[in-house]
Amino acid sequence: MEDLLGLKLFDRVGRRMVPTQPALRLVDAAELALSGLAGGIAAAKGIDIPVLRIGALPTVAGGLVTKAVLRFRTERPDTMIRIETGMGVALLERLRNGQLDLVVGRMAGADMLQGLAFEPLYQDRLGAFVRPGHPLTAGVSDPTMFTDFPLILPPPDAVVRATVDTFLAARGYSPARDWLECADPNVAVALLAATDAVWLISYGAGEASVAKGVLTALNLKADDTIGQIGLTTRAKERQSPYLVAMCDMLRHEA
Repeated sequence: MEDLLGLKLFDRVGRRMVPTQPALRLVDAAELALSGLAGGIAAAKGIDIPVLRIGALPTVAGGLVTKAVLRFRTERPDTMIRIETGMGVALLERLRNGQLDLVVGRMAGADMLQGLAFEPLYQDRLGAFVRPGHPLTAGVSDPTMFTDFPLILPPPDAVVRATVDTFLAARGYSPARDWLECADPNVAVALLAATDAVWLISYGAGEASVAKGVLTALNLKADDTIGQIGLTTRAKERQSPYLVAMCDMLRHEA
Protein backbone atom coordinates (compact mmCIF):
# COMPACT_ATOMS: atom_id res chain seq x y z
CA MET A 1 0.00 0.00 0.00
CA GLU A 2 2.84 2.40 0.76
CA ASP A 3 4.40 1.72 -2.66
CA LEU A 4 1.03 2.08 -4.38
CA LEU A 5 0.13 5.37 -2.70
CA GLY A 6 3.59 6.84 -2.34
CA LEU A 7 2.85 7.52 1.33
CA LYS A 8 4.37 6.37 4.59
CA LEU A 9 1.56 4.50 6.34
CA PHE A 10 3.46 3.11 9.34
CA ASP A 11 6.23 4.12 11.69
CA ARG A 12 8.35 1.14 12.69
CA VAL A 13 8.90 1.30 16.44
CA GLY A 14 10.84 -1.76 17.59
CA ARG A 15 8.68 -4.72 16.64
CA ARG A 16 5.55 -2.58 16.41
CA MET A 17 4.06 -0.81 13.40
CA VAL A 18 2.31 2.42 14.39
CA PRO A 19 -0.11 3.89 11.79
CA THR A 20 0.64 7.43 10.63
CA GLN A 21 -1.98 10.17 10.23
CA PRO A 22 -2.35 9.44 6.47
CA ALA A 23 -2.98 5.79 7.39
CA LEU A 24 -5.67 6.72 9.91
CA ARG A 25 -7.40 8.91 7.34
CA LEU A 26 -7.23 6.04 4.86
CA VAL A 27 -8.81 3.68 7.40
CA ASP A 28 -11.70 6.10 7.99
CA ALA A 29 -12.31 6.37 4.24
CA ALA A 30 -12.09 2.59 3.83
CA GLU A 31 -14.64 2.00 6.59
CA LEU A 32 -17.05 4.41 4.94
CA ALA A 33 -16.50 2.78 1.55
CA LEU A 34 -17.09 -0.72 2.89
CA SER A 35 -20.18 0.38 4.80
CA GLY A 36 -21.50 2.08 1.69
CA LEU A 37 -20.95 -1.08 -0.31
CA ALA A 38 -22.76 -3.13 2.32
CA GLY A 39 -25.66 -0.67 2.27
CA GLY A 40 -25.82 -0.82 -1.51
CA ILE A 41 -25.93 -4.62 -1.50
CA ALA A 42 -28.65 -4.56 1.16
CA ALA A 43 -30.69 -2.08 -0.87
CA ALA A 44 -30.30 -4.22 -4.00
CA LYS A 45 -31.59 -7.23 -2.11
CA GLY A 46 -34.54 -5.28 -0.76
CA ILE A 47 -33.15 -5.22 2.76
CA ASP A 48 -33.82 -2.20 4.93
CA ILE A 49 -31.09 0.40 4.51
CA PRO A 50 -29.35 2.04 7.51
CA VAL A 51 -31.16 4.91 9.21
CA LEU A 52 -29.32 7.86 10.78
CA ARG A 53 -31.55 9.63 13.32
CA ILE A 54 -30.72 13.27 14.01
CA GLY A 55 -32.29 15.51 16.63
CA ALA A 56 -32.07 19.22 15.81
CA LEU A 57 -32.90 22.19 17.99
CA PRO A 58 -34.65 25.11 16.24
CA THR A 59 -31.40 27.09 16.47
CA VAL A 60 -29.74 24.89 13.86
CA ALA A 61 -32.52 22.96 12.11
CA GLY A 62 -32.94 25.35 9.18
CA GLY A 63 -29.28 26.19 8.71
CA LEU A 64 -26.39 24.03 9.85
CA VAL A 65 -28.28 20.72 9.89
CA THR A 66 -29.97 21.30 6.53
CA LYS A 67 -26.67 22.11 4.81
CA ALA A 68 -24.90 19.07 6.28
CA VAL A 69 -27.78 16.71 5.46
CA LEU A 70 -27.96 17.85 1.83
CA ARG A 71 -24.24 17.29 1.46
CA PHE A 72 -24.50 13.92 3.19
CA ARG A 73 -27.23 12.79 0.80
CA THR A 74 -25.03 13.43 -2.24
CA GLU A 75 -22.11 11.50 -0.77
CA ARG A 76 -23.99 8.79 1.14
CA PRO A 77 -27.20 8.06 -0.80
CA ASP A 78 -27.30 4.55 0.71
CA THR A 79 -28.35 5.90 4.11
CA MET A 80 -31.80 7.09 5.21
CA ILE A 81 -31.75 10.25 7.31
CA ARG A 82 -34.51 10.96 9.81
CA ILE A 83 -34.60 14.46 11.35
CA GLU A 84 -36.55 15.27 14.49
CA THR A 85 -36.91 18.82 15.76
CA GLY A 86 -37.95 19.77 19.26
CA MET A 87 -36.86 21.00 22.65
CA GLY A 88 -33.53 20.08 24.15
CA VAL A 89 -34.77 18.09 27.14
CA ALA A 90 -36.88 15.76 25.01
CA LEU A 91 -34.26 15.29 22.29
CA LEU A 92 -31.46 14.55 24.75
CA GLU A 93 -33.60 11.98 26.54
CA ARG A 94 -34.34 10.27 23.21
CA LEU A 95 -30.62 10.29 22.46
CA ARG A 96 -29.82 8.76 25.83
CA ASN A 97 -32.43 6.03 25.27
CA GLY A 98 -31.02 5.13 21.87
CA GLN A 99 -33.93 6.59 19.87
CA LEU A 100 -31.62 9.18 18.28
CA ASP A 101 -28.01 8.90 17.15
CA LEU A 102 -27.08 12.57 17.41
CA VAL A 103 -28.45 15.86 18.71
CA VAL A 104 -27.32 19.19 17.26
CA GLY A 105 -27.89 22.41 19.18
CA ARG A 106 -26.99 24.55 22.14
CA MET A 107 -24.99 22.98 24.97
CA ALA A 108 -27.22 21.82 27.81
CA GLY A 109 -26.47 21.97 31.53
CA ALA A 110 -24.26 19.33 33.12
CA ASP A 111 -27.27 17.64 34.73
CA MET A 112 -28.76 17.02 31.27
CA LEU A 113 -25.56 15.59 29.79
CA GLN A 114 -25.14 12.52 32.00
CA GLY A 115 -24.03 9.63 29.82
CA LEU A 116 -23.61 11.97 26.85
CA ALA A 117 -20.68 13.74 25.22
CA PHE A 118 -20.82 17.30 23.86
CA GLU A 119 -18.48 18.67 21.17
CA PRO A 120 -18.62 22.45 20.61
CA LEU A 121 -18.65 23.75 17.04
CA TYR A 122 -19.23 27.49 17.33
CA GLN A 123 -20.72 30.13 19.62
CA ASP A 124 -24.18 31.65 19.61
CA ARG A 125 -25.80 34.36 21.73
CA LEU A 126 -29.28 35.49 22.60
CA GLY A 127 -31.15 37.42 19.94
CA ALA A 128 -34.25 39.62 19.98
CA PHE A 129 -36.34 39.61 16.81
CA VAL A 130 -39.26 41.74 15.64
CA ARG A 131 -41.14 42.47 12.45
CA PRO A 132 -39.59 45.00 10.03
CA GLY A 133 -40.60 48.53 10.99
CA HIS A 134 -41.14 47.67 14.66
CA PRO A 135 -40.88 50.67 17.04
CA LEU A 136 -37.80 49.16 18.73
CA THR A 137 -35.71 48.87 15.56
CA ALA A 138 -34.00 52.24 16.07
CA GLY A 139 -30.93 52.25 18.35
CA VAL A 140 -29.74 49.80 20.99
CA SER A 141 -32.56 47.90 22.65
CA ASP A 142 -32.67 47.89 26.43
CA PRO A 143 -34.66 44.99 27.92
CA THR A 144 -36.56 47.45 30.12
CA MET A 145 -38.15 48.73 26.92
CA PHE A 146 -39.70 45.29 26.35
CA THR A 147 -42.29 45.99 29.04
CA ASP A 148 -44.37 47.88 26.49
CA PHE A 149 -44.53 44.92 24.12
CA PRO A 150 -45.64 41.28 24.31
CA LEU A 151 -42.87 38.68 24.44
CA ILE A 152 -42.46 35.33 22.73
CA LEU A 153 -40.20 33.10 24.83
CA PRO A 154 -38.91 29.54 24.39
CA PRO A 155 -40.80 26.94 26.47
CA PRO A 156 -39.41 25.90 29.87
CA ASP A 157 -37.96 22.66 28.47
CA ALA A 158 -35.92 24.51 25.83
CA VAL A 159 -32.16 24.53 26.55
CA VAL A 160 -31.98 28.28 25.92
CA ARG A 161 -34.84 29.15 28.29
CA ALA A 162 -32.55 29.33 31.33
CA THR A 163 -30.34 31.79 29.42
CA VAL A 164 -33.36 33.94 28.56
CA ASP A 165 -34.61 33.97 32.16
CA THR A 166 -31.16 34.84 33.53
CA PHE A 167 -30.70 37.58 30.94
CA LEU A 168 -34.00 39.25 31.84
CA ALA A 169 -33.62 38.80 35.61
CA ALA A 170 -30.12 40.30 35.58
CA ARG A 171 -31.57 43.44 34.03
CA GLY A 172 -34.47 43.74 36.45
CA TYR A 173 -37.04 42.96 33.79
CA SER A 174 -40.65 42.41 34.86
CA PRO A 175 -42.58 40.28 32.34
CA ALA A 176 -45.37 41.97 30.45
CA ARG A 177 -48.92 40.70 30.76
CA ASP A 178 -48.78 39.46 27.18
CA TRP A 179 -46.33 36.57 27.30
CA LEU A 180 -46.38 33.65 24.88
CA GLU A 181 -44.27 30.49 24.83
CA CYS A 182 -43.62 28.96 21.45
CA ALA A 183 -41.38 26.11 20.27
CA ASP A 184 -41.98 26.41 16.52
CA PRO A 185 -39.99 29.13 14.69
CA ASN A 186 -42.59 29.23 11.89
CA VAL A 187 -45.33 30.04 14.40
CA ALA A 188 -43.13 32.67 16.08
CA VAL A 189 -42.45 34.37 12.74
CA ALA A 190 -46.18 34.42 11.95
CA LEU A 191 -46.98 35.94 15.35
CA LEU A 192 -44.33 38.61 14.92
CA ALA A 193 -45.64 39.56 11.49
CA ALA A 194 -49.08 40.28 12.96
CA THR A 195 -48.06 41.99 16.22
CA ASP A 196 -45.48 44.18 17.93
CA ALA A 197 -44.18 41.21 19.92
CA VAL A 198 -40.49 40.62 20.64
CA TRP A 199 -39.08 37.12 20.18
CA LEU A 200 -36.22 36.21 22.54
CA ILE A 201 -34.36 33.12 21.33
CA SER A 202 -30.88 31.97 20.31
CA TYR A 203 -29.72 34.22 17.50
CA GLY A 204 -29.29 31.28 15.15
CA ALA A 205 -33.00 30.48 15.33
CA GLY A 206 -33.93 33.77 13.66
CA GLU A 207 -30.86 34.38 11.54
CA ALA A 208 -32.28 32.88 8.34
CA SER A 209 -35.47 34.94 8.64
CA VAL A 210 -33.39 38.10 9.07
CA ALA A 211 -31.41 37.24 5.92
CA LYS A 212 -34.70 36.88 4.01
CA GLY A 213 -35.95 40.23 5.30
CA VAL A 214 -38.85 38.60 7.14
CA LEU A 215 -37.57 39.63 10.58
CA THR A 216 -35.35 42.33 12.01
CA ALA A 217 -32.78 41.62 14.71
CA LEU A 218 -32.68 44.25 17.45
CA ASN A 219 -29.31 45.70 18.40
CA LEU A 220 -29.23 43.89 21.72
CA LYS A 221 -26.29 43.94 24.12
CA ALA A 222 -26.18 40.27 25.11
CA ASP A 223 -22.52 39.25 25.32
CA ASP A 224 -23.23 37.59 28.66
CA THR A 225 -25.54 35.09 26.93
CA ILE A 226 -22.95 33.50 24.65
CA GLY A 227 -23.23 29.71 24.58
CA GLN A 228 -21.78 26.82 22.62
CA ILE A 229 -23.56 25.19 19.67
CA GLY A 230 -22.37 21.67 18.99
CA LEU A 231 -22.87 17.93 18.68
CA THR A 232 -24.14 15.67 21.45
CA THR A 233 -23.69 11.91 21.19
CA ARG A 234 -23.74 8.99 23.59
CA ALA A 235 -20.48 8.82 25.52
CA LYS A 236 -18.12 5.85 25.28
CA GLU A 237 -20.02 4.28 22.39
CA ARG A 238 -18.41 3.32 19.11
CA GLN A 239 -19.92 5.43 16.36
CA SER A 240 -21.07 3.94 13.08
CA PRO A 241 -19.28 5.10 9.92
CA TYR A 242 -22.48 6.91 8.91
CA LEU A 243 -22.56 8.88 12.14
CA VAL A 244 -18.84 9.66 11.85
CA ALA A 245 -19.41 10.99 8.33
CA MET A 246 -22.37 13.14 9.39
CA CYS A 247 -20.42 14.63 12.30
CA ASP A 248 -17.55 15.45 9.94
CA MET A 249 -19.95 17.23 7.57
CA LEU A 250 -21.51 19.19 10.44
CA ARG A 251 -18.02 20.29 11.51
CA HIS A 252 -17.26 21.35 7.96
CA GLU A 253 -20.45 23.38 7.61
CA ALA A 254 -19.98 24.95 11.05
